[in-house]
Amino acid sequence: MIRKLILSAVLATGAVAGVTANTANAAPPIGHDHDHDRDRDRRNVRFEVQVRHRGHWDTYGTYRDRDDAQRVVRMLERQGRDARIEVERGR
Repeated sequence: MIRKLILSAVLATGAVAGVTANTANAAPPIGHDHDHDRDRDRRNVRFEVQVRHRGHWDTYGTYRDRDDAQRVVRMLERQGRDARIEVERGR
């Protein structure tokens, strides 16, 4: 009986400690990595996705960040199309 009580107390303490430790790690990072997002920090930068169509390049779409443009290029390449990203810089 006492053995079960002690075991229950240990398990309950471990469960509560595990929950609080996980919530402490769930906080977003404090700093911002500017080197990683260098293209997003620039103003008036657009990423144009182009697809080869009948011997010339057609614009498929224009995106604000490189990640979205790369995601679309990968999707188009999986479909068997030839795609590329062109960077447009505004003035």
